[in-house]
Amino acid sequence: MTPVLRWIKSHLVVVICAVVIVVVPLVAWYVSSGMSAELRSQLQQTASKVKELDRFKSTTVALQVPGGDPISVQGVVNPRLLEAYEKAVSTIGTQAEIVHAAGLSRNQTLNGRVRGADDILPGHFPAPSSKPEFEEMPFLLHERLIEAYQSLLSEVRAGVPPTAGDVAERLSRRRDVFVSGARKDAVDELDEDETLAMQKELTAARLNIYRSHVLGEDGTTPISFYASPAVLPIPPQPTNVMPLGEMFEWQWQFWVTEDLLHAFATANGDAEVISGPMKRLLSMSIAPLDADLAAAGSSGGGSSFGGGTPGMGSPGGNAPGRNRGGNGRGGAAPESSSGSGPSNPGDAQIDASAAAGIDKSLSITGRASNSVYDVRVVDCTIVVATRGLPAVIDAIAAQNFMTVLDVQLQPANAFAAAANGFIYGIEPVSTVNLRIETIWLREWTADAMPGDLREALGIKSTPKTTPGKAG
Repeated sequence: MTPVLRWIKSHLVVVICAVVIVVVPLVAWYVSSGMSAELRSQLQQTASKVKELDRFKSTTVALQVPGGDPISVQGVVNPRLLEAYEKAVSTIGTQAEIVHAAGLSRNQTLNGRVRGADDILPGHFPAPSSKPEFEEMPFLLHERLIEAYQSLLSEVRAGVPPTAGDVAERLSRRRDVFVSGARKDAVDELDEDETLAMQKELTAARLNIYRSHVLGEDGTTPISFYASPAVLPIPPQPTNVMPLGEMFEWQWQFWVTEDLLHAFATANGDAEVISGPMKRLLSMSIAPLDADLAAAGSSGGGSSFGGGTPGMGSPGGNAPGRNRGGNGRGGAAPESSSGSGPSNPGDAQIDASAAAGIDKSLSITGRASNSVYDVRVVDCTIVVATRGLPAVIDAIAAQNFMTVLDVQLQPANAFAAAANGFIYGIEPVSTVNLRIETIWLREWTADAMPGDLREALGIKSTPKTTPGKAG
């Protein structure tokens, strides 16, 4: 054994410590160098991701909201945000569907009655099933329409004062009782004082007759407000066959009228005309549709819907079933190719989600007829308790999709009205001219419309298929 080995063996602990002292720093340096490189790489990657997160944090994301403008969100799009967005959109969509269904039901339903094609004359809109039914339709529809308006007036408790003949008869009996009580045989035998007393008594009796009639004390139904068939848009008696579109306009005008009259009745509630804010309907007119209906049997020209509709005679015209050789326009009404009468146009194609533009230059609402709804404008003149006008306007707005566009008023003469039998009560009254906008959703009106009216309004249809034919 060499002296070196013997020395190492004898000093083993010293040698090991020396080796550790020398080697460990070298190994540590080597290992730490590798770890530093890996750590630097990891730190660089982390810094890069942090910068990327900062970039995403400053990114603006547009979130689409159904039925509204997009919402801008600045931040990182993450699963939690997406989940919240999907939940919000789902909630908004569900609420929109609920609101849409409620609006459609509100527009179509009146006091629990769902309005539609069969309201006045069942089985005839959008087209009658045969040519004989089509030829009979104007006369039968008019009869049913008169009945419907009379029922409407009864439903809203609208009425008129007793007739002049009835009042005169009752006052005549009262006069005879007065003359008999004065122990005279005739009115001419009364002295001046007795004559003045009789006139005073008859005046009071006359007013009491009108008052008792309003309150229903004479056995009639109490009157909510005054209105007669003469002030309603009832068409005159037809004399000839007419286009279906013009006949449908009759029914449409009835829908508008019943909405307005029910609003007036709601304004008064259970009160009679004497104490209610709504007193009397003096006049009412519905603006024609902004559409031209081609004249029956012609290839061009046409007539606007509304007052003065061609093909309609004056009151007291021919009785139903007479003089039906034409339509007053030199041609027969349009028929199907089979000669069985107008054909059923099928289902109307209405996109309820389409946007309806607003033009504030038209009115305070900016609404006009479009592919989603039709606007029908009503002009009416009413007598109201001046203080109660806001209640009447509120009732109109609450009845359906109706908006008062314009109001003009002037004082009314209650004494002059009382002379004609119209008792308004003790409050000051005004004569008010109203312009009212009414909205009609095509989702339900279009399916009831006949083909000629759909064509005039630009409404497309899905034709009904016939047995043995496709399409």
